[in-house]
Amino acid sequence: MNSIQSSSEQFGQHLKSVGGSEADVSGSNYLVTPEDTVESAASGLRIKQQQQGNVPSKQSTLHAAAEVLISRRDEQDPGNHPGTSQPGEYQLDIHLETGRTTREPIPETDLEAAQIWAQERIEADGANFGAIYFPAGGGTESGTGALECSYDRAVGWYR
Repeated sequence: MNSIQSSSEQFGQHLKSVGGSEADVSGSNYLVTPEDTVESAASGLRIKQQQQGNVPSKQSTLHAAAEVLISRRDEQDPGNHPGTSQPGEYQLDIHLETGRTTREPIPETDLEAAQIWAQERIEADGANFGAIYFPAGGGTESGTGALECSYDRAVGWYR
C-alpha cells in the first residue's frame, strides 16, 4: 500500500482490479448519506442501476464502488469516521453470496493476526468478501465503524 495515496484512490484501484471503473461510481447518481455503510451503498447502487434500466453490476463491482463512495465521503468529512483502531477490538463482516452479512468479534489483537484469522473464517463460510472494522463510534452492527481492510478472494487483503 502506498501511504501517499488516499484510501479512495486505493479503493479505486481495487474497483479496477475487479473489472469496474470510475463510471461505476460517478455515473451511478447514488448520493451517499452520513448514515450509509458499504453494504447500504452497494444496495443503493444496485437499485439505482435497476431504476435506470441497466443490468446490475456484479456484486464484487458494486461492493468495490460502494467502498470508493464511502471513503470519498469520509475524506471530505474527517469527523464522520471514528479514526484509527486500537488493537484487540476488531470486528469481522463476512459478505455471503446470498446478500446477507454476518458480523463477529475477532479474538486476535494484532491486525496481521486478525487478517489471518478472518481469512480462515471467510473461506470456511465459502464467502468471497470480508471486511475488518474497528467499531469505535459505529457500534457492532454490520458495516459500521472504521473500515480497516477488506478481503476479496480474488485479490487478497487491501485497504
